[in-house]
Amino acid sequence: MASLPSARPTSRTLHLVDIENLVGDPVAVGPLALGALKEYLEISGWREGDQVIIAANPALLLPIMYDIGVPCSVHPVKGTDAADQMLIGYAVPEWVAERFDRLVVGSGDHAFRDTACAVRDLGCSVVIVSRSRSLSNSLKGEAFGVRLLPEMVLAV
Repeated sequence: MASLPSARPTSRTLHLVDIENLVGDPVAVGPLALGALKEYLEISGWREGDQVIIAANPALLLPIMYDIGVPCSVHPVKGTDAADQMLIGYAVPEWVAERFDRLVVGSGDHAFRDTACAVRDLGCSVVIVSRSRSLSNSLKGEAFGVRLLPEMVLAV
């Protein structure tokens, strides 16, 4: 009797990306946001077939959404912590662990801690990609892989 394939594809990653957090400026212009995303994709180990979900405020995201360069789901959101909440909503731990081998969070925000811990506890590898100054202490204290982006110099 042949066995059915598992629900989890081979070696896929779910990427949750808060571009505002990666840039460190909610009103950053397009080139800075695209540059931060490009750095993220390189350091995160993005591969063809990975699922990428991106959220940010509309003023930052709408001007760049057609220039992202990788297949992704883009979500312009408004409000305090709206990007974090939207991304976390797409990462129900059991769903992630059944379908992916790895979760990469493109944000150092503490809001991702509980979801990342739950996903890790279900056997899925978790990596946090952030800038050092944006990485919360609550994420530093967990056994996640942490990859730091180089610091950006923002125009004043």
